[in-house]
Amino acid sequence: MRSAAVVVLAGLCATSLAAEEWAVEPAAGPAALREVVEQAADGDIVRVEAGRYEGPIRVTRRLHLIGEGWPVIDGGNVGTVVELTAAGAVMEGFVVRGSGASLDQENSGIAVTAPNVEVRRNRLDDVLFGIYLRKASGSTLSDNRVRGKALDLPRRGDAIRVWYSDEVRLEANQVEGSRDVVLWYSNDLEIHDNRVVDGRYGLHFMYCDDARIEGNLLADNSVGAFLMYSRRLRLRTNTISGNHGPSGYGVGLKDMDDAVVSGNYLVGNRVGIFLDNSPRETGSTSSIEGNLLVANDFGILLLPNVRRAQFTGNGMVENQEQVGIAGAGGDPESNTWLGNYWSDYAGFDADGDRVGDVPYRAERLFESLTGRKPNLRLFHYSPASEALDFASRAFPLVRPQPKLIDPAPRLDRPALADVPALPSTGGGWGIPAALGMLALAGVMLVGTGRIGRRRAAPTGPRAGQIGDRAMIEVEGISKRFGRQTALDAVSFRVAAGESVALWGPNGAGKTTAIRALLGVIEVDGRVAIDGVDPATDGREARRRIGFIPQEIPLQGNLTTEETLEFYSRLRRCRPDRADELLSQLELEAHAGKKVRHLSGGLRQRLALAIALLADPPILLLDEPSANLDDASRRAFLQVLAGLKGSKTIVFSTHRRSEVLGLADRVLMLDAGRLVDDGDPVDLLSGGDPEAGVLRLAAERRRFREGGEHGAP
Repeated sequence: MRSAAVVVLAGLCATSLAAEEWAVEPAAGPAALREVVEQAADGDIVRVEAGRYEGPIRVTRRLHLIGEGWPVIDGGNVGTVVELTAAGAVMEGFVVRGSGASLDQENSGIAVTAPNVEVRRNRLDDVLFGIYLRKASGSTLSDNRVRGKALDLPRRGDAIRVWYSDEVRLEANQVEGSRDVVLWYSNDLEIHDNRVVDGRYGLHFMYCDDARIEGNLLADNSVGAFLMYSRRLRLRTNTISGNHGPSGYGVGLKDMDDAVVSGNYLVGNRVGIFLDNSPRETGSTSSIEGNLLVANDFGILLLPNVRRAQFTGNGMVENQEQVGIAGAGGDPESNTWLGNYWSDYAGFDADGDRVGDVPYRAERLFESLTGRKPNLRLFHYSPASEALDFASRAFPLVRPQPKLIDPAPRLDRPALADVPALPSTGGGWGIPAALGMLALAGVMLVGTGRIGRRRAAPTGPRAGQIGDRAMIEVEGISKRFGRQTALDAVSFRVAAGESVALWGPNGAGKTTAIRALLGVIEVDGRVAIDGVDPATDGREARRRIGFIPQEIPLQGNLTTEETLEFYSRLRRCRPDRADELLSQLELEAHAGKKVRHLSGGLRQRLALAIALLADPPILLLDEPSANLDDASRRAFLQVLAGLKGSKTIVFSTHRRSEVLGLADRVLMLDAGRLVDDGDPVDLLSGGDPEAGVLRLAAERRRFREGGEHGAP
């Protein structure tokens, strides 16, 4: 026995051969781990205490290496740090750092060249290639964290490379600052719950059949996932956001057959989904179904050679161009478009079945011109582009050929709350695949403009001031749902710094009015948010708004701090903004608690923190205390009261105490009509303060005397 380690008899294996357990201590010297690995036999366990050990380490036998307290294996910036060349070897709990920097030699943190190897719960830093599997079928990589060398993107290596290795499982790994996660010439892969950010290709598949890719976060890369030359790949329930680069695809499909892209959330990419010659073989198809594509430059971009692709049940929400054709040609009938939600649909639903009665047609003349002259995108949303599109509608002779026709457009966007969560991946910030969480009922997602682009938020008046400038103007807005009138010619104005309550019983039209302010429903009449019309520039209008819905779809598996950090990173807030709000809203003591363990009042306070991240001048709150007990309600209202004057606040409620405690004015709604507008004390007198019993002051007589609305 060498002094490098203490050897302990661990027991007998099934073949009656003794298996030994080795304990490696740093006091034995930096070469101790290498010496023990050279002596240990198949089946031995090697426990390594915290300390620094020299690489390279080459494991040629079936060993189980266990790091205790995060021992460091340092390669000294030369070659590959650890090689696992024995089938069935296991390595867990180590920090591996300091590989060489030769791309030709593919210097790696951990190289695996044998089947059925497990590499789990390791941290790799300052490595060129991270974990490299070569002819290592049946291996598993789980809960590893990989950070590449601080090099320009073209000089980086791949964080994970799977090469000629079938039935490999990648699960809950975190990758940052490397080049690609490469999966080539490998079949039957399972890629689950990984987080890949700040690289080139988040996932890069070539010649891989029958892979399943689920629950991953792919953000802030040049490309989220590129699927090429493969068959039967299933890309489901992934979050793919902020991918901008020379191509900037959230998902790219090239020469793919029978691929299924379903239930994914593609947010703020240059292109949400790109298709090139997919499917390629006669008799195969590409299925794009049930995805939510929000605030991308292009929602879906097709080359003209795409045929037999099926687009069903997707939500196309405020993409700058919902669908683009990259080049001349293309036949709108060569692919199937059916039952998708289109935020720019201008049809109607007379029979109330939530399916449009006229087809959705993508045939804007300006979009057709920008397809040929991309520089014209500079004039998107300008009077010139609007005039061209108006002319094409008024004079059909200049109407372009439609890019697609959806004969049965859905009027309801896909539900956001049904998306599963991506669990926290071991010590880092937890990331939800559920963008229902980040959307907070569909609008917080785009509340700061296009995701992935830093924009300064406008600021409101100083605390305690109500300005002369109108932050919200509503003129004669009406909304019907089938035969039901939700709003009937409602008009009002909210000044900067003012706090206004929308008061009335259930069904009065309060929530519909808030949705009209957000621009998520179409209404007759005019709405202006700080001078911006949400009907024509919804992103810009909602950039000025922080919104808290009645039901808050936060992710229960995340902590308070992780939730705020996620939204902060997504919105490109300054690094200390989340900490600032934790302190301001007295959430610091609860930063480490899972959201599911928070009380209703603390959850509501967390939702307020999310709404305030981008420092919007306007807050909209829909029944903010509806689900709170009395103590939580009082505490939450006290927090809101501290924001009066510094924010313009509009909130709906049916609680008299909330109006009297928070509002400067109250707007009384009844059956969709605005029946009074005035001082809360004057309008609300008597009655049970929590039951919502209302006695109107004498001013209401002016509405009744004219007979316009009838007696209440």
